[in-house]
Amino acid sequence: EKTNVWLLSRRLGKTTTLINLGFELCLSQPKSIVKFLSPTKMMAKQNVRPLIDKILEDCPDDLKPVLKEADYIYYFQNGSEFQMAGADSGHAEKLRGADSHLCLIDEAGSIDRLDYIIKSILLPTTLLTKGKIILAGTPPVESEHDMLQYIETAEMNGNLVKKTIYDISRLTPEMMAEAEKEQGGKHT
Repeated sequence: EKTNVWLLSRRLGKTTTLINLGFELCLSQPKSIVKFLSPTKMMAKQNVRPLIDKILEDCPDDLKPVLKEADYIYYFQNGSEFQMAGADSGHAEKLRGADSHLCLIDEAGSIDRLDYIIKSILLPTTLLTKGKIILAGTPPVESEHDMLQYIETAEMNGNLVKKTIYDISRLTPEMMAEAEKEQGGKHT
């Protein structure tokens, strides 16, 4: 599908997986453009950039992208770009225009005006490239959030990726029992 939805538990590695997918595309296909959207610009700075730094710790110099901090863009030596933005205060508009081969939306259930951002900003950037969009996150708190329609559509189309806390292999049975207890039981 053009737009894919990952409904994933916390601590499953959503953000790291999205970054890895984006970097893999940038490295394997020269001149690729990946757009990465977080709910806020601050989240991109405080949550995403440290993960990227960790991923790049042992990256060979000839493959390592260079961050232009003012633009929030990682530039690869093969001409690819990994562009980041927050969805708050109109920052998502910076992802408007030009082409993109992959759009990654992290914590989509926490992004205001999600449908507008997808349809008016991101989808048009994928028209010529046949690019894809991945919405990843946990279920939104608000019962009217745009993410719910994307989840429903993906489920009807059979392409919803859904993983719960029980799919986190690095949690021991003791850790799982503690999480259940602390969060109000198995079905919370």
